[in-house]
Amino acid sequence: MRRPVRPAGVATSVTSARSATSATTAAAGAVAALLLLTGCTGGDPSAAATPVATSTARPEVDPAAAVARASKEPYAVSVRSTVESGGEVFMNITARQNFNTLFTGRQERRVGSSTREVVVTAGAEYHRVGGPTGGWTRMSLPLIHASEFDLTGYAPVLLSLGPEARKGVETRDGVLVHHLSGHLDLDRLGQVSTQARSDVESEGGTGIDLDQWVDADGRTRYAEKRWTTDGTTALVTMAFSDYGPPEVFDSPVPNTA
Repeated sequence: MRRPVRPAGVATSVTSARSATSATTAAAGAVAALLLLTGCTGGDPSAAATPVATSTARPEVDPAAAVARASKEPYAVSVRSTVESGGEVFMNITARQNFNTLFTGRQERRVGSSTREVVVTAGAEYHRVGGPTGGWTRMSLPLIHASEFDLTGYAPVLLSLGPEARKGVETRDGVLVHHLSGHLDLDRLGQVSTQARSDVESEGGTGIDLDQWVDADGRTRYAEKRWTTDGTTALVTMAFSDYGPPEVFDSPVPNTA
């Protein structure tokens, strides 16, 4: 269950961490590396969110101006993501997550015929495998973290690469967006997240190639991350939609937090 809530004055911790996957679907090194940077949070993916009016106004001429005007207020957003390794889809993720506030959310992660549900409340994290007939498990340590889908800090780093990172204005799904693109080596990746740098470096990677599309309000609408380890290319795609006020995600287990 999720319901609108007034913005909380709690800052989100910007760290990157490993995503949870079923032990029966463990992948090889390149896929594991890819999952380290994959988002995984969100609201009930089966529920249709109320569409938010889309602005067709032309973005700022300077994408840096759009990025600078991005709101620091808390909000919720829906995310759809695919995870590929070696050109084949390994995982599909649907999510809803709060940004710029205490991290809570709900998600579904599908690998083949297996689905893992995750609910992150203000005080605990719950996982369920097996659909409605399965039981929820309260995790002793959090496995899902806000920063896995939070691309807020990436756009300024891409812009710091210079004019070559600015690929112009494009229209995607009826929305005019700035396309930013570039290679973030380990040092630049570390500017955004030391954990992200550590994850890539530990798998033998030297950085990531990132494409990010931001709208006139500086909000990320789409993103693609690529990197290669041991000759295998990993790819994560993300689409963000249905921006709205932050929400409360309740425990799926009665009488628990």
